[in-house]
Parts: sequence; C-alpha cells; structure tokens
Amino acid sequence: MAYLEERNKAGEYLRLALTYIAKYNLPANPVNYTVWYEYVAGKNMKLKKAIDASLDAAGPISADNVESLYQKYVADGDRIVISKLLTKIALMLKDITGHVLETEGDLAGHGQNLGELANQISEAHNYNQIKGIVDQMIVETKELVDSGKRLQTRMKISSEDLKQLQQELEKSQQEAQTDALTSLLNKRGFEKRFELERIRAKQNETPFSIIMVDIDHFKKVNDTFGHLVGDSLLKSVANILKSQLRKNDIASRYGGEEFLILLPETGIKGAKAAAQKIRDTLAVKEWKLKETGETMGKITVSMGIALYKLNEPEEALIKRADDALYLAKNRGRDQSITEEEL
Repeated sequence: MAYLEERNKAGEYLRLALTYIAKYNLPANPVNYTVWYEYVAGKNMKLKKAIDASLDAAGPISADNVESLYQKYVADGDRIVISKLLTKIALMLKDITGHVLETEGDLAGHGQNLGELANQISEAHNYNQIKGIVDQMIVETKELVDSGKRLQTRMKISSEDLKQLQQELEKSQQEAQTDALTSLLNKRGFEKRFELERIRAKQNETPFSIIMVDIDHFKKVNDTFGHLVGDSLLKSVANILKSQLRKNDIASRYGGEEFLILLPETGIKGAKAAAQKIRDTLAVKEWKLKETGETMGKITVSMGIALYKLNEPEEALIKRADDALYLAKNRGRDQSITEEEL
C-alpha cells in the first residue's frame, strides 16, 4: 500500500504503531509495523475491525496473530477472493464439459442406431419388419430429442449459475474499490476512475481538477470523544461531500481522515467554488454527540486544489494538491489553497 501522508502525520502514525508493537511485546519487523501503521492510520477498515474485535474480546495479540492478520487483510485479501471465484469457475466448466460430453455420447449412440436402421430398411420384405424398424426409429428419435432437452435444461441451469457468478464478480470488484466505513471509493477505486478520466481528458482536451480534503484536528476528536465518534464523523463528512458534489464528480476516502475529490471538466476556478460550497455546508452544521447531545464544537476541513496537466502521472497531480493542502494547514486550517498559490 502506498503512503502519501505529510511528514508530521506519518511520524505520528509511526509513533502510535510502535506503541502498539511495544505494548504487545512484538518484534519490530516490517509485518508488525505495516499492520499497526495501517490500523492507527485507519487505511484498512477490515483490518481495523478485526483488531478492534480482538482488543474488545481481550484476545491474544501475538506475532503469529499479527502475521495472520497481515496475510488475510494486507497481503492476501484480493488473492483469497480471486481464488474462491476461480475455484467456482473451474467447477462450473467441469460440469458444463461433462454435460456436453455425456450428450455427445448419447447423440453418437442414437445416430449409429439410426444408421443401422436405415440399412435394415433395404432388407425389409414385409409389413411387420418395416413396422418394427419404424417403431425402433421412433424410440431412437425420441431418445435423441430427450438428450437434447436434457442438455438444454442443464445448460440453462449452468447459464443461471454463470449469471450469479458474474454478479459475484461485480460485487467483489465493487467491494475491492469501496471504503467499508464511508461507502466512498477507496484509493484503488479512485485510481481506476482517475485513469478513465485521464483518457477522457486527452480525447476531449478538457481539463479536470482534484481537491485533497483533510479534516482539521481529527486526532483531537478521536482523543476527546473516542474512535467510534471519529468513525461517525468520517461518515458524516463523506455524506456531506457526496451531497455537495455534482452527479459525475468523484469522491473517495484516500486514507485516514483524508478525502480526494475528482471534478471532471472543471478548472481551478470551478474547483475553488466547489471547495467553498463544502466548507460553507460544514460551517452551518451543528456537531453533537448522538447519545448525550454534547456539542463537539466546530468541524472544519483544509483543502488543496490542483489542475490536471495533459499526460502527467497521477502522483504528480496528487503531489501538487497535497502541497497546497499542507500550505492550507500551515496558514491556520479551515481554508482551501490552489496550486497557483504555492
């Protein structure tokens, strides 16, 4: 997984990760570091939920446990899904092949029998012999039709299984590109959409912009009210982003408390207006704890805006947006900065 945090934030995540490694007396190796870094950064929600469940149940946190979590949620998550789907496909193909071969054998057998009956026709000399041959032809023809019907029925069932498998593939692909907490696109989903937009921009010679969004003082929210409230805040901000963007705009959770927005056919001026619209919506929203009604204070965001340059790689564009975001943070937060101001 790629890590694009600013230096101070990455240092904080590192400190927290090492705290967990020391707390559970784990070796400071890349596997343990990666698992706990992604846990504290909130980058991998399935991993976070699995660890939280173990912590809530006071379960053991050993090097073996962490290795299992790494293999399941960091290294092999997609591989497991793909392996299951490939197994289903292999079984389905074997089943279909069996149906075809079985029917092929039936058809060959009945065809041979009909051929023999055709030869017997020339040797028939009376009504009873002819009737016997015709009766046998009717039987063989009926068996031939029945074999075709059986294959048709089995192929229909296989077709329905294939449709279900197609739906599973689409669902798996969607889940792999969706952030479990906010239901926005995740980093992988954003990258795929970015590549499509990059191709479209080249074909149509139209610009697009991105906005890097970071919730101000998010760590303070977690420390003051707890991670459940922090998760709820992330979902609320995600919903606000969706509600204030156009139909074709793309919002994603890029990691932790960072979001990344792609605005097709939009220049810097339009992106700045979109960013202001989001900040205005946040400014008038009352943030209170659902259980107690206690106020959480003002929730603001800082934003960095950058315009895509033809044929440039994704990393270069995101770097400019991230630099603009960093400047917005340094200038006091709760504002949007464009790459033009760098």
